Amino acid sequence: MKLYELYINDFKFFSEIEANSPLLKIDGNHLLIYGENGSGKSTIYWALYTLLESSLKKSDNEIRKYFKKTGDDSLVNIHSTGKNNTYIKVILKDDDGNNPKTFRVSRKSRDLSIRGNADVVKSSMATDLINYRVLFQLHNLKHSKDNDLWKWFEEEVLPYVKRGDNPCLNELEKLKKGPEKVKNLDGDDVYPTAELANTDSELRKKDYKYYKEYKRKLNSWNNWLKGFLSSITTKANRLIEDEFGYTFEIKLELKQKQFEVQEDEFTFYKHQILFTLTKYDRIDNPKIKKPHTFLNEAKWSAIGLSLRFAILDYKLYDADLKALVIDDMLLSLDMRNRNIVLNLLLGKYSDEFQLILMTHDKSFFELAKNKIRFNGKTDIWNFIEMYQDDTGAFSKPYFKPLKNNIQTAEDFLIQHDYAACGIYLRTEIETKLRGLLPEKLKKEEKTTDGVTRLIDKKLNDLIHTFKIFCLEENIDFTPFNDLKTYKDLLLNPLAHNDIDAPFFRDELTSLIKITKDLNKIKRGQIFHRSNKNMNFVLNKPDGTYYSVRMKSAEQIILLEEEGKTERISIYSKCKVSSVDNNGVITNEAEQFDTVKDCYIEMCNRFGIVPSNDLSNVFDYDGKNFNEKLIEINGE
Repeated sequence: MKLYELYINDFKFFSEIEANSPLLKIDGNHLLIYGENGSGKSTIYWALYTLLESSLKKSDNEIRKYFKKTGDDSLVNIHSTGKNNTYIKVILKDDDGNNPKTFRVSRKSRDLSIRGNADVVKSSMATDLINYRVLFQLHNLKHSKDNDLWKWFEEEVLPYVKRGDNPCLNELEKLKKGPEKVKNLDGDDVYPTAELANTDSELRKKDYKYYKEYKRKLNSWNNWLKGFLSSITTKANRLIEDEFGYTFEIKLELKQKQFEVQEDEFTFYKHQILFTLTKYDRIDNPKIKKPHTFLNEAKWSAIGLSLRFAILDYKLYDADLKALVIDDMLLSLDMRNRNIVLNLLLGKYSDEFQLILMTHDKSFFELAKNKIRFNGKTDIWNFIEMYQDDTGAFSKPYFKPLKNNIQTAEDFLIQHDYAACGIYLRTEIETKLRGLLPEKLKKEEKTTDGVTRLIDKKLNDLIHTFKIFCLEENIDFTPFNDLKTYKDLLLNPLAHNDIDAPFFRDELTSLIKITKDLNKIKRGQIFHRSNKNMNFVLNKPDGTYYSVRMKSAEQIILLEEEGKTERISIYSKCKVSSVDNNGVITNEAEQFDTVKDCYIEMCNRFGIVPSNDLSNVFDYDGKNFNEKLIEINGE
């Protein structure tokens, strides 16, 4: 199921709303929110957090305190009279928009039933809410004396990880209380001890089983946690190398001092999760005594992020709501890490979770929006801008309606503002072409004062290049035959004063159709990383073969057309290291501008007709095309 509607009434920055009017109508899409400071953006984060967290509370009063007007823990809007019912409500629906399910929390008795509600508990465990505090706390540990990450795990991770069907910390809280007490010979309640194994009293010896059972449960829990740490560390190390591009590996080791128990006293010692580096710059066991202070901020952030993402993979629980809510977490990162994380979120994790990304940085908002647009995913995303409306008696949030360029162009067409319609269509076409074309096709050389530089091509040249791109990528150019004509007629800056005549309406309508067709082509999702194997073998009916060892010198990008099978884009440089011509091996490096150029050249040398199905020619680091497709889609 997906989140369709969110209601926030008299909670934090949000005041009263109409009963049947949701604050946000999300319709099951992902959500990208820009909110200026003071706009109430983070209230959305805390509303979802409070609703889900309420299902895990131990008592009703732990929930009520947030929804009462008075008290230090009150989260009621400061302008509320206290007469209104402060509440948070979400409506979920299935993938077809049917079978609605409502989660609601307030101080009223009927809404306190959210506590322990199995569906909400599952959603709380399957959903992850991350803000700047998560990395901030990890960076605080970087500046501490030891390399113990237990506090970070205990506060930020383990509360939302299950062991079996229950939150793992529930069992730990019971274990902290010690073994179940028994009666001694005087009838007093005492802890069972190890000494009971050797007692002369047969009656007391029977109580030894309670000591053994406690020790077994504690060992079992610790062994489970060791397995959990091993699993996420393995995944985190892959992310550190493959996504963040660092050449070090980490290890998380669980340690705990043996508990102490006497009949009248039990001592439980806190766990430690010790962080070490097992490899650095390809040196095994580098013996770095204080790795948490040795690593710079960017690498430390990469570790924290890799662990968080590894935990997300571990937490793929079944639940009504599986959302990933992020509030300003990325702003604490350097630009390199920020871009890597954004690509991960918009790629792999957008398939596994419903994303709600929030930021107060307008440039980051535009960056994320452009990436979504370039990937052709705008149909499954909602974009919202929030501002503080201080024109009334007190400040309140203002949601600015957002439309994409095509919707805005259609609005201006209806209003007979043909010049404005043309401006927005030009912006959309130019943006789409720059996102669709590979880097080398978007630039051209220009020499000024003897200095040659690469500059962006103008729209006219982009359209010409797009025709070549379609030919090479086997894309039907027919829907775009009139693009150049309409560009000259309607989209040139000098034409804007001349296109107000009604007879241009039909041409603009046709251009809108062309622009929509352009958005049906997507080229942006990374299919295969650079510098990875892409070997292939050519075979003849007589049994002779021609084997090529090759690596991609650039990332291989997936090409998608509406109504057609996905395939790889040819526009990636590659490097051949050796060829095996039926047993005769030649170790000679060759470089090619595209993978298609390489494949056709090798077919010509071997004397066979090239296949039209280029995607299935290659072996992608041991996987065929369909296996690789399943891997990147997280199926």
